[in-house]
Amino acid sequence: MLGVVAALAIGYWFYSTADRSGRAPVSWGISGVVVYFLAALIWSLTVTPGIKDAATHNPSGMLIFIVRYAYVGVGVLAAAAVNLLLNKAGD
Repeated sequence: MLGVVAALAIGYWFYSTADRSGRAPVSWGISGVVVYFLAALIWSLTVTPGIKDAATHNPSGMLIFIVRYAYVGVGVLAAAAVNLLLNKAGD
């Protein structure tokens, strides 16, 4: 649920910043969601399995939190970097 809310927020943010760089708002919004999901997917497939293994052997609250929700932060950071870098390049 948190991931879906983050994806919707990223899509809206990209949509609302499209005019600054002269991009089409709908396609730019979709691009933001795609960047978010790709970064989250790559994190989930590469990093999460190792953390999940460590969390099963030492079930601390922080490791479980990282296993469940770190992909959201990684996706948001990747989308923010793309939006800020590409909108800066468009100026």
